[in-house]
Amino acid sequence: MTTDHIATAPARFGGFDYLRVAGILAVVYIHGCDTSDVARKGMKWLGFAVPCFFLMSAFLTQTAILKKGKSYGVLLVNKLRRLAPPFTAWSTLYLCVRFLKSRATDQAFETSLFGAAFWGDASHQLYFVPLLFYFFVIWIPIMLIARSQPFIAIACCVLGVIAAFWYGDPIQSLLPEKRWFIGDNLIWFPLGIVSALLVDRYRKWVPMLRWPAMIGGAIVCYSGFTNVVAVSLIVFFLALSVTHQPSRWIELLATYAFGVYLVHVLLIEAMQFLAPKLGIDVSRLSITLLITLFAAIGSYLLCALLGRSSRTRWSVT
Repeated sequence: MTTDHIATAPARFGGFDYLRVAGILAVVYIHGCDTSDVARKGMKWLGFAVPCFFLMSAFLTQTAILKKGKSYGVLLVNKLRRLAPPFTAWSTLYLCVRFLKSRATDQAFETSLFGAAFWGDASHQLYFVPLLFYFFVIWIPIMLIARSQPFIAIACCVLGVIAAFWYGDPIQSLLPEKRWFIGDNLIWFPLGIVSALLVDRYRKWVPMLRWPAMIGGAIVCYSGFTNVVAVSLIVFFLALSVTHQPSRWIELLATYAFGVYLVHVLLIEAMQFLAPKLGIDVSRLSITLLITLFAAIGSYLLCALLGRSSRTRWSVT
């Protein structure tokens, strides 16, 4: 999942390309490992993916806003134009696939059109896209304030983080069961905004972030403390501290990360559906890993194919 389609930062942060590639591979693994108990154990190290994508989105958007004088309405329209077409296209495809699957398996087709349109219910990974837009709706006013009053914006974001920790669970308890992800992700957008404002003010110190990030990573690895907040912040700041530009191959893989995020579940579920009919035991670790690898490579190839034409590139970049 890339964030260049959401905001283009005036100064390039090369480490984010590495993070996009690592994050999307983590997402593919998480969604593909559910057929093997052994493979599922690796999930505890990979929860950084979606939090870091929210962090990068907020960070890059705030960085761009500091340099450009666009209004709230223009910014929101730009976000909607960029996010809505691919989300709508892939949601429609997933709805069709789920309908056909329900007919083939005699399972109930439970997804509502409202949930699919506004919450990504057509496929479980799509929730990221509408939730990201809702965060923009809420936080862009604070981002605009930051251009003239950065300390007020930081104070608002700190209060937002505190409120997310304090009220996240009560808010979550009021939501339908399928909205389990909202309360878990409330803290990331304000944290991304604060990071961008601090980097803008103390840019020369950014490379030094690698040392606390590496020390924190070593502690996490040694202790097995896989708290998603700690791991996500360590990975994000480690990526932020990278000063060199990645290779062309990493940039290319990062370009299609958003497309892979939209595509990969289709390939995973297709293989998990077909394999048992061919007498293949999907609970075996080797089969689970092969399906996951197939989904990652196949998704990238499909995105590269769609990216070759200006008529379809919008759906995967």
